[in-house]
Amino acid sequence: MKANKTMAWMVMGLLVAGLAACGGGGKYASAKSLINRQIAIMESYADAMEKAGSAPDVARALNAYAAATKDLVPAMKKFQEQFPEMKEQAEPPVELKPEMDKMQQVMGRIMSASIKAAQYMQDPVVQEAQKKLGEAMSSMN
Repeated sequence: MKANKTMAWMVMGLLVAGLAACGGGGKYASAKSLINRQIAIMESYADAMEKAGSAPDVARALNAYAAATKDLVPAMKKFQEQFPEMKEQAEPPVELKPEMDKMQQVMGRIMSASIKAAQYMQDPVVQEAQKKLGEAMSSMN
């Protein structure tokens, strides 16, 4: 159950990032930068989770992802405040399709790696790291 809760938080964070990133060149030029920052954070997390072979490894990956996400929150909130109409868009513009496709690919890696790491989710150090990630993700709202 804890693994499912963590996945829900991660997916929620990724969706928020996707919503924040909807936009294109011109008026929304900052969206590409924000998306690419989020992708880099996600890739780093996926790499760490794929390599994790113990509860401390999983906890380190979760803690690093939580810290990086927390650092990104101010930029995401600023973007959301500046462009509230983004929440209403069903699809990002064509200009951002490559970035959004890459984000989807990385999300798949994260889900696969998290399933692999689920065996460590009952460890207290991992549960504490999950809590930190949940807090970081909830601060996006």
